[in-house]
Amino acid sequence: MSKNFKSLTYIVDEHLTDTLSWLCHHQDTFDSFIYNALTQELAVQHANGTDIIRVGDYLNASYGILLTAHNFAE
Repeated sequence: MSKNFKSLTYIVDEHLTDTLSWLCHHQDTFDSFIYNALTQELAVQHANGTDIIRVGDYLNASYGILLTAHNFAE
């Protein structure tokens, strides 16, 4: 199954490269991202602040800014 990185929504999985590809297709919705290799955390800075992106998070670029919803079920 191929992923549509141009889709306005995305659910983060364990494949970091896929998440980075999706973010690169929606560069207008955030300011920057930083990956910390020691802690293996991806942080994205956007209009609403900074979010740590984790597996299971829902990313939404529909409104011109990056919206994130964390999966608290895990």
